[in-house]
Amino acid sequence: MSKKQPLEVSGASLPFVTYTQDGIEYIEFDASACHPPEPMVNFMKGFELIKGNDKRLVMINAQEPAPLYPRIANDLTWDVEVLESGDIKVVFQNR
Repeated sequence: MSKKQPLEVSGASLPFVTYTQDGIEYIEFDASACHPPEPMVNFMKGFELIKGNDKRLVMINAQEPAPLYPRIANDLTWDVEVLESGDIKVVFQNR
């Protein structure tokens, strides 16, 4: 995995980072300390960056964003991992 680098995301309220792992670019943000609607707002900004390409969007959240899934099911797939901290890591990719 390459070193995480800050990524300027217009309109985002949280810091984003980018890194490469196994030849795939990841764009990540941590919303674990936030309350709605901030995670969703930042998800939408990150989604704009991966739409239509082979990048992945990584969202760290305090809980699984289950209400989001039906809204994005036609466009994205996702994998969920529970971190040691108890936070949830969701990796989204285009279908």
